Amino acid sequence: MPAARERKHPIVALVGRANVGKSTLWNRLTESHQAIVSDKPHTTRDRNYGRVVWRGQYIEVVDTGGLDVSAGDEIGRGMIQQVELALKDADLVLFMIDTRSGIMPQDRDAVRNLKKLKKPVVVVANKLDDIKHFGDAFSQEILALGFGQAVPCSASTGRGVGDLLDRVFEELHRLGRPPIPAEEEKGLRLVVMGRTNVGKSSVVNAILGEERVIASAQPHTTREPVDTSFDWKGERVTLIDTAGMRKRSHLEKGVEMESLDRNREALRRTDIALLVLDATEDPRTQDKHLAGLMEEETKGLIIVANKWDLVKDKTERTSREYEANIRSSFPFLAWAPMIFVSAKDKLRCDKILDMAFTIREERRRQIAYNALQRLLKTVVARKKPLADLGNFSPYIHDVTQVGINPPTFVITIRGGKQTVHISWVRYFENRLREKFGFVGTPVIVKVEHAPMPQIKQQEAELGGKKRIQRRKRPIGRKGMY
Repeated sequence: MPAARERKHPIVALVGRANVGKSTLWNRLTESHQAIVSDKPHTTRDRNYGRVVWRGQYIEVVDTGGLDVSAGDEIGRGMIQQVELALKDADLVLFMIDTRSGIMPQDRDAVRNLKKLKKPVVVVANKLDDIKHFGDAFSQEILALGFGQAVPCSASTGRGVGDLLDRVFEELHRLGRPPIPAEEEKGLRLVVMGRTNVGKSSVVNAILGEERVIASAQPHTTREPVDTSFDWKGERVTLIDTAGMRKRSHLEKGVEMESLDRNREALRRTDIALLVLDATEDPRTQDKHLAGLMEEETKGLIIVANKWDLVKDKTERTSREYEANIRSSFPFLAWAPMIFVSAKDKLRCDKILDMAFTIREERRRQIAYNALQRLLKTVVARKKPLADLGNFSPYIHDVTQVGINPPTFVITIRGGKQTVHISWVRYFENRLREKFGFVGTPVIVKVEHAPMPQIKQQEAELGGKKRIQRRKRPIGRKGMY
């Protein structure tokens, strides 16, 4: 079943023709730089939701594409659909105009369509960067739109934004949809990543059970991370769709290059990443690059093999053979679970959220000190620690857990000059996973040194086979003891 979305907070939609400053205002209101701002028309294509806190209360504001987009191609039709869905969900509409260029025919077309929806509308007169021009917001041309007095502001400088929020909150109270008290946002954050055309947006739509983002065969349809928050089994979940990742040398300067940077920011602010692969193809170099990037960020990870419906002549062995191929290509992600899905047919997409919450608990798991010492004793007896340099086996004192998200452990070696070989550390990590699980999450094992008296260090290095003769201190006349 698709995820059930439920909301208690009011939603405000930003609409208007292209390049009136919707994304700039959205970034200003949400205090973020998530939306890409460009002079290129229709940079924003999907709905982009963001939390806005003002005077201890919060609302959600959604950025949209330009109302003047053409419906002549698949992406254009998708953008129109996204705007229509945003308007349907909205409690209040902010209709933005560019006071520099004045009211355009596209603005009047949009006004006629908005009046048909019978939604409450507040006009935002944007790009009044100089306060001496604020009076332009009260011109007869703007009043003739039929939505009452406009609110003057400058999204780029922030001037007038506070007054705009006061007006928005006042309107929401009047409509019986007041903002709710702001609390620290909790829940699970998932980011969906992959190279172009592996079906990331389709996976997002299948999980949500709605056309939340535009899914198209045209490469790089999604240009910026798109956040969607919803409630699932009583838990808050934020799902982040991202632009398709390509080699930096293949990226176009401007919007596409900026999309790559936004993707990396989205990965850093998430809990668990979904690496979407095309099940009809062998893994490519860019897939491996993305997998390495996710491992470096130490996030939880699920490998999602999409387009399973397109794999021909499947047998019982097909999934095992495909997984073996992926495991050999990504040996450093042996701990990441794999789910075979068809976003088109919504096959097994519901299992992704179940697995994500399982991984969240694995990332929070804490192991008792005594249990770790028993494991350490067993591992040392089975495989003697190897020194990184020298012939002596390091003396391992203990192991303890020092952190979660991801689980982090410290092995303490007695003696400042002793070291342990990385292969033994990896061996210990594998035994740690065998014993305690930690599915879907990296496990960090560090090595630290504890000081040891020189005599004890020598005894440890010699393994107790040769006792160190200690010289007794003379207590009497010369030659007497």
